[in-house]
Amino acid sequence: MKKLIITKKKFFKIKKRFSNNLFFKKDFFNLYKKFLEKTLKKRIAHQTLWFGEPILQLPQDLLIQQELIYKTKPEYFIEIGVAWSGSLLYFSSIFNSIGGKKIIGVDTFIPKRIFQNILRFKNLKNYIKLIKGSSTDIKVLNKIKSIIGVSKKVIIHLDSDHSHENVLKELNLYSKLIKKGSYLICGDTHIEFFKKNPHGENKNYSKNNNSMTALKVFLKTKEGKKFKQDFSFQNRYLLTLNPSGYLKKIKN
Repeated sequence: MKKLIITKKKFFKIKKRFSNNLFFKKDFFNLYKKFLEKTLKKRIAHQTLWFGEPILQLPQDLLIQQELIYKTKPEYFIEIGVAWSGSLLYFSSIFNSIGGKKIIGVDTFIPKRIFQNILRFKNLKNYIKLIKGSSTDIKVLNKIKSIIGVSKKVIIHLDSDHSHENVLKELNLYSKLIKKGSYLICGDTHIEFFKKNPHGENKNYSKNNNSMTALKVFLKTKEGKKFKQDFSFQNRYLLTLNPSGYLKKIKN
């Protein structure tokens, strides 16, 4: 019996049909919230490792970001919020495979251990540039601008302080570095879906004061209207900490 093999074009067509608008369908969305609420209390996102280093993201979001890098071929990937450097190593390993200039990591606290971790990987260390300081500090922003120059191929992931005030400042500052066709990722927008902060009540962000609330305000601004929310990723991957947070720039 001859084996039936569908074409790649047909495969993508079928995939799109099944995943269309699935994320916000009531039954699934309720399951999504229950799953996140239970697993985040167990710090499930903290279990993800790359080259032995923790990444504070779900594997699904890492795969989405890998897709974005492959699709848009950025010269620079800017990670606002470094944590233990696992994400920097992850993105630099992708750059090492497909090309790219620098992964720029920004954080207010970068311990020596992170520099030591990066130096262990000879093939990757030259891709990574660390900047210590606040993401909303103009001096930090100017350092980033001096590195990327006039590049039109930049992806930025905002994943530091998730309070409304801070994220709105970041969106207003960093959106201008994104050119048409590239992406700005607003991290941890899921916080808005929970009455109690799944990350702990001692945080400076919560329902009505988080990335999602800042994003809604930003999208109504002149600069924000140059972006379109790309829902295709969450509809396919289903589990994400950044629902509605993948923003594609549609005009300069």
